[in-house]
Amino acid sequence: MAAIIDILVLILLIIANGFFSMAEFALVSSRKMRLKQLVSENRSGAGAALSLLEDQTSFLSSIQIGITLIGVCTGAYGGATFSGSLEPLFRSIPIIGHYSAAISLTFIILLITYFSIVIGELVPKRIGLANPERIACTVAPVFILITRIFSPFSYLTSGLTNIIVKLFGISPVTSPDVIEEEIHMLLEEGTESGIIDETEQDMVESVFEFGDSQIADLMIPRPDIVALNLNDPITKNFEIIERTGHTRYPIYQDTLDSIIGIISIRDLWLIAHKNTEVDFSKIMQDILVVPDNMKALDLIRRFKTATSPLAVIIDEYGSVVGLITLHDLLEALVGDLSRVDQDDEEPLITRRHDGSWLIDGRTSPEELYEITGIDCSEESSKGAFRTMAGFILYKMGSIPATGDYFSYDGNEYEVVDMDGHRIDKILITRLPSPENL
Repeated sequence: MAAIIDILVLILLIIANGFFSMAEFALVSSRKMRLKQLVSENRSGAGAALSLLEDQTSFLSSIQIGITLIGVCTGAYGGATFSGSLEPLFRSIPIIGHYSAAISLTFIILLITYFSIVIGELVPKRIGLANPERIACTVAPVFILITRIFSPFSYLTSGLTNIIVKLFGISPVTSPDVIEEEIHMLLEEGTESGIIDETEQDMVESVFEFGDSQIADLMIPRPDIVALNLNDPITKNFEIIERTGHTRYPIYQDTLDSIIGIISIRDLWLIAHKNTEVDFSKIMQDILVVPDNMKALDLIRRFKTATSPLAVIIDEYGSVVGLITLHDLLEALVGDLSRVDQDDEEPLITRRHDGSWLIDGRTSPEELYEITGIDCSEESSKGAFRTMAGFILYKMGSIPATGDYFSYDGNEYEVVDMDGHRIDKILITRLPSPENL
């Protein structure tokens, strides 16, 4: 009967060790965001689990004290209780009989250690990792009490731990609960498992890229701005409107750097429909003016209170450098949007039959890499250019002429079309590798 009680006590000690191990892994593996959600749902124990995570040093110290005490008690109790029963068996063996006491004690400790590792460590930890938040909510109230009981010991161990860590020159670093890289990894895992659609993943990732973008990377550059001069004859401005077909036009006076407003074709049509004299100044609306170093997210906030879906971008000297619309911002989030009046628009990047690439000078290095795999990001990261036309100027150091070319990173870049001083078209051809020559 006594032997059965001894075995039950030993089993209870191993189970207690497993309980502490399971609780430790469940609490440490629990996600704070998930626990906060459970708190909002009034889940029992969620608040206690969250409070333990907020002060991990105290509860980890308490758990470690408990595990250590149980481990010492298990080994001491098991060795003292059961080694005597095995000693006669080993004493009967002539070669090792003289060491029977030490051998029986060692055997019992090894046997107890084996079951402690399996039943008291590995299995409970697997259980704790299987559903950490649910288990954490269940055991947290118990460990709140255990932490309070062990608080004097926890204080001493935590204090000594902090002193030793400081001696090694390690300072505590507070890291955010979730970082952007983890979100990207979760999106990839969700897409691979089928929980998240691939289109949804692309849209969410484009939001992060959008948040880091400056409006200068998304704008319509100054040479491509179509605007109307308030001082020009109305017939000339109507010719520009008929040729371009936009829905809104900036209005400037004398020079493009003096943009004073914006007109809507709808308002213009209403006046023309009434057969009244067309006066742009009477239907002109205020236009939003923003600096070129503004972030795209900041511009969206400005658009919320603006009366126009179009903004003029100026540099530090007050000169107009570009134009941007809500449509441009939306395309940066969801990709190119096809429109009826742009069906015949020439693509920025075209694959030719010989494998070369014909690209528009306005193409960004990021767009080029995404479609072709040709990487100029190392150069563009220096901030010297934002477009492939800028890349050509950066590498050549002067305004090129049609037919000029150079080689870079295994590719030949040739200027095939110039629009005045602006680089319009670039031909990129892969050079043959040395072993194929």
